[in-house]
Amino acid sequence: MARVAAHHTSLLCIAAGLAAVLVACGRESTTTPIRSLKPGIRANADPNSFSPDYGSVKICNFISSGQAGAGTYVVNVNGTDGDPFTLANDAQCAVVWEATEDGQAIVKVTQIGPNCTLHLAVRQLDATGNFSIVFDGVGNTYTASVTTTNGVSPTGFAIWFKNGDCTPPPPPPVCEDQNATNVGGPLPCIYPGKTFTIGPSSMEGAIKISNGDWVNGGYSFKFKSNTHLATNFTVHAFVTITGPCIGGGPATDTFTFPLNDATYAVPAGNTNWLPTGDANSVLSWQGSVIASGICGGVGQLNASKGAVFTATVSQNPPSGSLVDFRFKYRDPAAKGKPNTNCLNTSDPNRAKADVCGASWSQTVLDP
Repeated sequence: MARVAAHHTSLLCIAAGLAAVLVACGRESTTTPIRSLKPGIRANADPNSFSPDYGSVKICNFISSGQAGAGTYVVNVNGTDGDPFTLANDAQCAVVWEATEDGQAIVKVTQIGPNCTLHLAVRQLDATGNFSIVFDGVGNTYTASVTTTNGVSPTGFAIWFKNGDCTPPPPPPVCEDQNATNVGGPLPCIYPGKTFTIGPSSMEGAIKISNGDWVNGGYSFKFKSNTHLATNFTVHAFVTITGPCIGGGPATDTFTFPLNDATYAVPAGNTNWLPTGDANSVLSWQGSVIASGICGGVGQLNASKGAVFTATVSQNPPSGSLVDFRFKYRDPAAKGKPNTNCLNTSDPNRAKADVCGASWSQTVLDP
């Protein structure tokens, strides 16, 4: 860095305000010998001027009524950073780079620290002594390119930074419910889940599940209290079937398949079966998979012992009510029916009660 120079405030430009600065200070001083410059001689860079100077780059703080004018900056010339420095006042300018030899300089000026930049404007000098606004927008950095030939450059830059209100924004709202696992943390509140099981339940009887069968699972639930609050009820569940292998494979095997995770918006006071109480409705099925790898991929799984339903549930916010649960499962092919995905509404077999209208298990109250 050649030098960093402070300046004395231009009372005329400050009194006029920024809009007047762009007009009143729009032309370089007539004392600048633009036309009389000879090779090896250039205009002196003036740190007291709001306007650009030939062969130099300066930084200025905007005149900003009601806002702090201080700004801290780093200047990088051709890839090398200088030390940070601060302009303390509104309308203060400093020359941060001057041409010292012929060639091109890439001068990058960055406002750093908690300066809360609201606006950046850049004025560039032309060969006639007038400047133009070459950038006017939001930002905290600007890169200027200055080329000097025979000691003379027809360009110069004044880079104006406007500082904003640096008052920190209010903190985001946090979860205040002591029942939540993230109390004091960001919203939404997160509540611990309850995990419970139903079964083994053998509503399907002594079926044998084969590889390639569609195996379906579902559930329904209802809130016990008719005075409960509205809540979002989240369910994560799966079904497990364990039994002996028939026709090959290990002695016993376990087949587990997931049900789709879901969150239900439960109105206040609602005590209906959700998402439906109709065992033949497609809404009563939450998962459907093709059995594979059962009993080594060669045998059948004897499912006569029934299935176990495992669920983890949570209420957000807590409603004040416990919940009744029941589940069902169905392998239509194992019942001698068409091999059917009970979630596939385009399959006409899906709507048949003897294909996908499975019975519910016993009802269990979540603990």
